[in-house]
Amino acid sequence: MRTLPKLLAGIFAAGVFILIALAKPEGKPVVEKPPELKFDEVKEIAPGVFFRYSSISATDKTIPFGGSNHTWIIFKDYVVVIDANFPKEAGDVLAAIKKTTDKPIKYVLDTHHHGDHAYGNAVWAKAGAKIISSKNCERLLKVGGPMAWANASKDRKDVKDSELKLVDESFDEKFELDDGTQRVEFYQLGHSHTSGDVVAYLPKHKILCTGDACVNGAFNYMGHSNSAAWIKCLEKMEKFDVKLVCPGHGPITGKELLAKQKRYFVELREQVKKGIDAKKELAAITESIDMPWYKEWTGKDAKEIKENTEHVYKEFMGKIDHDRLGQVPMEGWPYDRAASDRLAGR
Repeated sequence: MRTLPKLLAGIFAAGVFILIALAKPEGKPVVEKPPELKFDEVKEIAPGVFFRYSSISATDKTIPFGGSNHTWIIFKDYVVVIDANFPKEAGDVLAAIKKTTDKPIKYVLDTHHHGDHAYGNAVWAKAGAKIISSKNCERLLKVGGPMAWANASKDRKDVKDSELKLVDESFDEKFELDDGTQRVEFYQLGHSHTSGDVVAYLPKHKILCTGDACVNGAFNYMGHSNSAAWIKCLEKMEKFDVKLVCPGHGPITGKELLAKQKRYFVELREQVKKGIDAKKELAAITESIDMPWYKEWTGKDAKEIKENTEHVYKEFMGKIDHDRLGQVPMEGWPYDRAASDRLAGR
C-alpha cells in the first residue's frame, strides 16, 4: 500500500506534467502582424503555412510581373498549393516549396481561370499534383482556354513551351481538406473577379487566401467581373474570422483589406450611377471619378483606371452579359505589357 506522502508526491508530479503539457505550444503562433516581404521572398506565416510574395507594380514599369502570390500548406503527408501561376513562375515556386519541405505536392487550387493563376497547371501535374477548381473555373478553362492560351503563347515563351492542363477535380460551393494537423476550406462565394473565383480559408490559423477576389493595390481587372455581386462576395469574406489576408496580388495584410477592396467597388458604382443619372457621357463620368483615399492606398488615381469605370458603366447600361464573361480571352492582360499598362491606367 502506498503511503500518503508518496501518494501526494505522485499527484503533484502528475499535475506538473499536465500543466507543462498544456503550456507547451504546438508550434509557432499565427503571425499577428503581417510580415513585410521583398519580391519572391518566402515567409512562414503560421505553423506549416508559407506565403510567397510575387512581384507586381501599378506605378513602376521596371518591375517585372511575377504572376500571382502563393500560399502553401504543409499537411502531415503532403502539400496543398494555392494558385498555379504561369509555367515559368510555377517552376520558381515549386523550387521554393522544396526548400521548405520534402513532402509531395498533392493538390493545387486554381482560384480562377486567368493565366497568371492557372497556366502553370501542367508544371504542377508533372510534379504529381492534382488540379482543383470550382465548376465555373473548370468550364471557363475548357471554353475559352485554348484561344486564350494561343494568345498568351505569342508573348510568353514559357506558355508556348508548355501545354494547357485542365482541372482534375472541381466542386460547386465548398471543398475541404483536413488530416488532423491542417485544415483548408475552399469556397466558391459567387461571381466576383470572375464567375469561377474560389477563396481558401484556414480556420485554425485565421488566414484567408483570396486570389484576385481581393487584391492589395491597383491590380483589379474587372473585365470578367460582376461588380454588384463582387461586393456581396466580399461581404461574405468579411464574416470569416480572419487575422491575415493573402491577396492574389500585392502585399500580405490584415482583414481591413477586405473593407478597402469593397469600398472601391461601392464608391465606383455610386459615382458611375450618379453620372448616368445626370445624363453624362462615359468620358465625363470617368474624369469625375474622385477617390483620394484610393490613391493613398494604391498609389494610383482611381479615375486613371478607365477600363474599370467603363466596365461598371456598361453594366448599368445593360451592355454586359455576365453569364458569358470569361468565355473569350481578356484583351492582352496579362500577357503583353502594353495591355497591362492600359489596364493599370499607366
